[in-house]
Amino acid sequence: MTRAATHSDAPRSRARLATLALLAAALAPPPARGQVTGDLLLIPQYGERVYRTPGDLTRFYGRLDLAWAQDGFTLGGRFESDRTSDNDPLGGRLAHYDRLTQRWAAWNDARLHVRVGQLHTILGHGLLHRSYELPGVVYDEPGSQTRYAASRDVDGALLEWRAGPFAWRSFSGRFNDATISPAAEARGAPRYGSVLTGGQAEVRLPWNGRLGATALRSAPGGGPRRTFASAFAGVDALAPWAEHGWSLPIAVESAREAGHLADWSPFSGDASVTHALYGSAVLLWNGWSLAAEWKDYDRMRLGFNDPPPLVREHSWALLNRNTHLLNAESEEGVQWELSAPLLSWLSLVANWSRADGAPNAARFRYEERFAELRVAPPASDAWELRAYADRGFDTQDFIGDRHAAGVSLAGRGPHGLAGELDLERQRVVRATAFGPEPFEDLAVTLGVSRSGWGSAGLTLTRTTDVLDRPSDLFGNPTAPSATFAGVTLAADLGARHRAELFAGRRRGGRACVSGTCYDVPSLEGAELRWTSRFP
Repeated sequence: MTRAATHSDAPRSRARLATLALLAAALAPPPARGQVTGDLLLIPQYGERVYRTPGDLTRFYGRLDLAWAQDGFTLGGRFESDRTSDNDPLGGRLAHYDRLTQRWAAWNDARLHVRVGQLHTILGHGLLHRSYELPGVVYDEPGSQTRYAASRDVDGALLEWRAGPFAWRSFSGRFNDATISPAAEARGAPRYGSVLTGGQAEVRLPWNGRLGATALRSAPGGGPRRTFASAFAGVDALAPWAEHGWSLPIAVESAREAGHLADWSPFSGDASVTHALYGSAVLLWNGWSLAAEWKDYDRMRLGFNDPPPLVREHSWALLNRNTHLLNAESEEGVQWELSAPLLSWLSLVANWSRADGAPNAARFRYEERFAELRVAPPASDAWELRAYADRGFDTQDFIGDRHAAGVSLAGRGPHGLAGELDLERQRVVRATAFGPEPFEDLAVTLGVSRSGWGSAGLTLTRTTDVLDRPSDLFGNPTAPSATFAGVTLAADLGARHRAELFAGRRRGGRACVSGTCYDVPSLEGAELRWTSRFP
């Protein structure tokens, strides 16, 4: 027993030493011309997921990022900690961890950027690889109840070089797809898997043009190596008429997996070869814009890439949680969007998106039509009125029909005062094995704020969705509807600190930011989010 305790305490001792080192670096006087910067995120929480007991669960998540920079050299790291009062060895106890989850060093000058350790990068438009972080987002695993930073990264080395119109980027390292938490890693499950080695060469051309190629090799542990390549190009076809307000940026990228030399050709005719095609064009003129995107992805769910989804990212609450999730294993589609300043006080945004599952995957179809009008007095920000209408379906999510509408009124007064009222309603028909299942969502958001002080908001959601209603042990709903109400208070405590407190019932579900969606767990209780930046 003594030996087992020694092994379990060793990671904790190292974690404590790492924490003390990071704090010492932040508090110690920096060397001449050096600078220490940092970000602190603390999330204490009281309560449990809605309809779960006991309801007096307490949780705490903390994250500290520190970086020291001097003369082009930067050294940084991240420490994360997660705690819960749940002593169930199959639940909360597995969520406990204190770990240094990122460490990196970088060097920059006018032409060269070198980084070792954890890094984020992209090849082309992301058809072959994109590693990224969602700032401020914390993933929450429902099974193990562990939380960690939303970071898909590579643990390795990155080299970027630029000289005149030429640019080069290459990297190599182990990939973390952000599905394994540091808590699981502390118990032997590796967060970093396949070794990725990639490169990109690019040249800038006249008319804001670019031409380049990328290559990537994946070497999963115990699996066969795979090699991919892509070519991309872009140009502003109306650059000579820029002084007249015209612009037409066009971009295209084609990617394929290559096992033989003939596979590199997009005209090889072999439909079994993994391939992807993405294109976009945007016509701009004096505030008007017409954008078009198209995609054709086949067997491109690689785990380490992130192709453009071609789905509008909504700021409206009900629409944001119902965004279509890209099925890169087999999906093709198109998206059109028009932005039109109809009058000095009236503007329109209209979007149409469509996607279809290809034959080698489960057949599905997604379609959405969205229109939003904005009314505001010209040359003034005293108030604005927005209204939208949306209709679509997504058979991949078993949604046979969905139509929604909403209105938002925002006003601004003296002394930095502002207020906003949002009203939304949505009706959905879900397809089930027992026939169509209709439900309705109503959402109300009321908020007031003052610049330099903070804000206060009330959110109220009522739904008849069977997935959100209380149920008995057999899954039968025990109420015709469910209501989620919560209050959010936010305070700006100086220029570097901010506190946000939520209390009430929060509806769980999907949330999307920067084209990436994740699950937000429901909560009945209170949650404080404290953020600090220094210096």
